[in-house]
Amino acid sequence: MHLIVFSAVLTPRIKYIFNFIFKDILKAEVEFTGNSQHFLDSAHAKISYGQAPLADELFFSSSHLLFSNKVEEFKMKTVQFGPYQVPFPVENSLLPFDVFAASFFILSRYEEYLYQKKTTDDFGANKSYQFKWKMLERPVIDEWSLMLKNIIQTRYPQFKFFEKQFIQQPTINFTVPVKIPRGFINKTRFFINSISNKENTYLSAGFDRLTGLDVNIKQVLPEIDMHLASKYISPVYFISFPNIPDDYIGISDLSKILNKGTVGLLRPCSNDQQKVSKVKAGVSRLKKMLPEQINLSSQQLEVLKFPICYLNLLNSAVISDYSMGYAETPGFRAGTCTPFSWYDLQLEKVTALNVKSYCITDTALDQLNTDEIKEIIGNLAESVKLVKGTLLSSWKLRSLSNHLKYQKLNKGFRYLLEFAGNQAPALFQQKS
Repeated sequence: MHLIVFSAVLTPRIKYIFNFIFKDILKAEVEFTGNSQHFLDSAHAKISYGQAPLADELFFSSSHLLFSNKVEEFKMKTVQFGPYQVPFPVENSLLPFDVFAASFFILSRYEEYLYQKKTTDDFGANKSYQFKWKMLERPVIDEWSLMLKNIIQTRYPQFKFFEKQFIQQPTINFTVPVKIPRGFINKTRFFINSISNKENTYLSAGFDRLTGLDVNIKQVLPEIDMHLASKYISPVYFISFPNIPDDYIGISDLSKILNKGTVGLLRPCSNDQQKVSKVKAGVSRLKKMLPEQINLSSQQLEVLKFPICYLNLLNSAVISDYSMGYAETPGFRAGTCTPFSWYDLQLEKVTALNVKSYCITDTALDQLNTDEIKEIIGNLAESVKLVKGTLLSSWKLRSLSNHLKYQKLNKGFRYLLEFAGNQAPALFQQKS
């Protein structure tokens, strides 16, 4: 038995969000039809979406959003649902709101497209509807999906859903260390280039060494890798390259660890690097230095602009992105802890870019005390475990060192692993 979904008009938006909820989150097989007689004759579990039910199937009343093919302003209405407000209220339906339109609105980041039409200012967490509705710290789409699962199984007890497993995957980022050349002339040329290049991170790293804030990447990386392996957790490493010739980049000592895992490009869209040529250059450099990394990933922890960043990633053959989140605020920017395919609202189509959302960053935790850090990590981890989702977090490698300055963050990271570590060895084999 599978699900059969009826709608008089089957738009790309309807198919996208129904597939995400029922296939990706709930792991069920879905059939779509606009043929009412075929739907009524079917022996499968029936769901209809529209203005009125056809018979006695599970009926969900629709709002306007999923039948549109434009990104346009509209008056947002809400209704109280449990502890928070929810959008797109409807009547004569199994739920008091259009759960599919609400999920699509949040997942597609519809409001951010509207926001960027008006201003070039950054879109912060406090500007989002989820923040206003007090649901930012919950993977609400996954929670709503479980609610739909219960509704279906109550009506169709024989219907079976495949079981999911909770997964934790931290992402760890750092800048590849620099190899200072030998010889007075070469050293002089190297330092002049570093000073004159505004995009270079070498001088700040040098300053960290002088002030004692620097960490030894070659020492910390193997320690962290070993600790994660003991928890059956496979991280994703995101690296950025200093803007210097490849001969001065010291990645060879790290390649053994990096090549056995998943490595991606850090900050592919920062500053003027939104130009696709520079994204491609970064990807090319990563492939050259780590040729075993076939499936390329990326992460942007600064300003994430829609749709330019994602379009440039697709044009650069990047297939997986870990940028969906707010670097300075804990929570679920896209309302989910399940990886999803990015939906391009300009072209109204599903793309090949797989998006993975993080909900915790060391930046967001840095100004908190240890108890506050544990509380936030605990609440977020519990919410993801409840829906058997994927718990993604983002950390700078130096935050995980034993340096006194980063002790609080290091404890938070290790608490996260103890609180919500993968238990099944099979998960250790999983790659993104």
